[in-house]
Amino acid sequence: MAPSEPIASVLLVVEEPQQRAQLVQSLLEDGLAVLQRPFPADGRQPLPSAPEAQAFALVILVWPAAACHHAAAVAALQRWRRSDPVTPLLVLLEQADEETRASLLDGGADDVMVQPFGLRECVARCRAILRRAGRCAEPAGQVAGFASSAVLEVGPIRLDRRQCRVTRDGQDVSLTPREFRLLECFMLHPGRALSREQLIEQVWGPDYCGDSKSVDVHVLWLRRKLDVAGGKPQLFITVRGVGYRLDPPRC
Repeated sequence: MAPSEPIASVLLVVEEPQQRAQLVQSLLEDGLAVLQRPFPADGRQPLPSAPEAQAFALVILVWPAAACHHAAAVAALQRWRRSDPVTPLLVLLEQADEETRASLLDGGADDVMVQPFGLRECVARCRAILRRAGRCAEPAGQVAGFASSAVLEVGPIRLDRRQCRVTRDGQDVSLTPREFRLLECFMLHPGRALSREQLIEQVWGPDYCGDSKSVDVHVLWLRRKLDVAGGKPQLFITVRGVGYRLDPPRC
């Protein structure tokens, strides 16, 4: 990480002492600030509350093999994402097949790594998540200042990243965690055509196992909730042969 970039703060939730020490050392050497927390003995609430989590640029959750079945990890992520659709999350665990990894990604993880893995790769994936989330260096083509802004506004739509709240013309709009993050991605790049591949990379993560139709479905849901009811879409525009664009209204 370049010295001129702001230091990102990471919350590390891990049980095994040796693994904790290795991860902390690698993250610190990469210029990240790290706060450690042990995995809870009962495994019920391994992730912090939304207000606490949003103080961090990234949460890393190491799910112990002995904690419980993978279904419990998916359920824990889904519960957490209902209250916090914003904070990036990297999940590390053992012996997860493709179906489990896909379930964790769909449940709210930004990336999933299966042990054993290299520490260099783990840190590199952390950097990639931070770039996608706009929590570190500003991505190419992104509107200046938007990456660190707590509130994004495009036309009648207002997205508050800290409160996990979206309004249109001052009226609250209820979004799922995935819809929230897709909208955030569009609002970080207003007026720019984004391909389905870019949206999958930014919102679903690099290990997403599905196809691009998920993007089309989620854009349709955003149109129904945020665009003009009926008629031709005014905000979420289809760019033929590319993907979609969020168009700021023209005066």
